[in-house]
Amino acid sequence: MILTLTLFATLSKAQAESNEPEASFSEAELAQMLAPIALYPDSLLTHILIASTYPLEIVQAKRLQSKNKLLPTAQLMEKAEDEDWDPSVTALLAFPTVLDKLSEDLEWTQDLGDAFLQDEERMLASIQTLRHQADEANSLAEMENMSVSRVDNQIIIEPIQKEIVYVPYYDPRVVYGHWAWYNYPPVYWAPYPYYVRPPYGHFYWHSGVHISFNYYFSAFHWHQRHVVVVHHKNAHHYRHHGRIVTSHGAQRWQHKPAHRRGVAYRTPAVKHRYQSHRPSTLYSKQVRQADRHAIKHSSTSNKLHSKSIHTTRATRVNNLSHYNKQIAKQREQKFANQMHHKRNMQVSDRGVNKHKGGNNHAQTQQRLQQVSSKPSRYNRVQTKSSHKPAHKAHNNLNSQQNKASHYNRVQTKSSQKPTQMRSSAPSHPKVHNQKNANHKSNSQRSNSQKSNGRSHTKQRD
Repeated sequence: MILTLTLFATLSKAQAESNEPEASFSEAELAQMLAPIALYPDSLLTHILIASTYPLEIVQAKRLQSKNKLLPTAQLMEKAEDEDWDPSVTALLAFPTVLDKLSEDLEWTQDLGDAFLQDEERMLASIQTLRHQADEANSLAEMENMSVSRVDNQIIIEPIQKEIVYVPYYDPRVVYGHWAWYNYPPVYWAPYPYYVRPPYGHFYWHSGVHISFNYYFSAFHWHQRHVVVVHHKNAHHYRHHGRIVTSHGAQRWQHKPAHRRGVAYRTPAVKHRYQSHRPSTLYSKQVRQADRHAIKHSSTSNKLHSKSIHTTRATRVNNLSHYNKQIAKQREQKFANQMHHKRNMQVSDRGVNKHKGGNNHAQTQQRLQQVSSKPSRYNRVQTKSSHKPAHKAHNNLNSQQNKASHYNRVQTKSSQKPTQMRSSAPSHPKVHNQKNANHKSNSQRSNSQKSNGRSHTKQRD
């Protein structure tokens, strides 16, 4: 993983250094970012371009201004002298609306400064292109508080009064007429507070800013396409634009990396030019992209590896599940065989017990016959115990015979005599029952004969 990231970082660094022309801003991008400030007076525009190369100091200046809103501009600028800021950053304290825009839109500010550092000549050429475009749209004629001059086909914008600088607000979508770069619309800012537009024209104006002598220390050298600066400490007069450019002490502006305060440069070429130890923003961006690509690649490989591991684990689980099912099936089969064998054993045991039970029954019958054939005390005990139920059965039979016929009533009377009851000897239950049965059959025969005789008598009649 580390080797992969190192390789990607090396390749990205080489690619970033080799693709320097591709990292430059295009004409459309330059026009897009310069549109809201290209018609500012030259003196203010030079301060904006120089200060944009120090974005961190712009933020610090805005904080100082926010903490001291009630201080006059002169005292605020004197207080800023102790902050060791670049003079252009300090000069912007007199223009709070401009400082607000620069500090609020830091991405735009940093791109503006990077483009100025990368190619100063192209930046100034783009400013002149936009000014000519506004002039063709007849928008520069409406700048009543500014002096617009044309020298060698170069449009110069200056304050009418050097002591008072007006900051115009305009809609870049309107003042430049037809916008040539459709895919790169101009940067649009909301109107500045307390700005008023005249009945005609496209420019909004506010009260002018009174400036000190130390404000005019930079200017555009339009023919050479670069910015020049002069020594501005303890100046006691206002310098004219032409005098600044042709002044004996004028020199080309040089960027001071110390005021950059650690902010990374955009391209590796600018980074090496000013000997910065921080990686360029393009290089850091490419490294982040390489890191994301490496992480994505590693995550993809990890997913594939985890998928293969998951597949292997799933195969193992399926094999184990199949093995467990086979073991369970074998156990169930073994248990079923055991139960079947046990049932067969129980059935065979029942057959043997049944055979033994039949023999026991035969033996029991034989013993009973032997006991009944012996005239022993056992028979007498059985006779005594069975006498009462036999006597009761005999009485019941006699009562039925009384109802059946007259002959049975006579027999019942004779059998109910106490002498006969007392003198009747006890007999065996089987013999007594047999007599009763014979007696019953005789009575039934007599009844049937009587009924037959009656039927014959009726027939004769």
